[in-house]
Amino acid sequence: MHDGIALATSLIRHERRFSVATIVQTLQRYGNDALRFALDRRISVAPLRRGERYASASPALARLGIDVDLWPAPPAGLFVVEERTVYLRSRSPMTIAHEFGHALDCALGGGVYHSGIDPQLRELFANATSFITPYAATGIDEYFAEALRAFIEVNDPTSHWPRATKARLRKVDPLLFAYVERLFGDQFSQAA
Repeated sequence: MHDGIALATSLIRHERRFSVATIVQTLQRYGNDALRFALDRRISVAPLRRGERYASASPALARLGIDVDLWPAPPAGLFVVEERTVYLRSRSPMTIAHEFGHALDCALGGGVYHSGIDPQLRELFANATSFITPYAATGIDEYFAEALRAFIEVNDPTSHWPRATKARLRKVDPLLFAYVERLFGDQFSQAA
């Protein structure tokens, strides 16, 4: 257990280690193999300070002139592929788990989203008849991130979405469940 705390804490940029207990607890749900896998692939987590803007925290967003804080509904968290960094405004476990799902997607793809280039995952998404959450239906990267979140069973009590659990994922999308189960059973441990 202590190893998991150390691994999860290592993912958080050291200059941003304030009020990170929820982040560490949530990341631990992914397990030591997935956390080592992410660390080995230079994934980091950067919680925003109160009032801090995404473009101020992210060099890539600043350089590109992308001000997500001006979006009609600014995100609670986001993953910047170029930086391999999860930025978190919210400390909601659901947001943390979902965004870290994107980070693992990028780590699996070697710097691009694995979900976008893996033919098997693309076929699963194209043929899906039901989704673990409504957000999973919006794109293949969200489909994958929500499946990872369901597999580690992280939910927020205030969410209006169906609870994302292993049992529900197995029921609504058994092929995706098997795919994710293999990742946690073999791929993360073999590659870490």
